[in-house]
Amino acid sequence: MPYRTSAGKRLLEVDHVDDHTAGGRDYPSAMIALCPNCHANKTRGAGRNELRERLRAEALKRHETWRGKDQD
Repeated sequence: MPYRTSAGKRLLEVDHVDDHTAGGRDYPSAMIALCPNCHANKTRGAGRNELRERLRAEALKRHETWRGKDQD
C-alpha cells in the first residue's frame, strides 16, 4: 500500500459497498476498507459497477469468516 498516515500506518477509508445515501446497509458485512484511489474508483470510476460487485462479495466473505459464518 503506497498510502500512509503521518504516523506511518496504512491509509484506508471505510466505505459502504452500496452508497449509504442510496440505501446501502450500515452493517460490517456491507462495508469494506479501501485505499483512497480504490475508494474514488469505486465511487466515480468507469468500471465502478463491476468493482462494486466484486467488493460486495469480498466484504461478505471476510465478514462471514470473521464472524464464523454468522449473519448480521
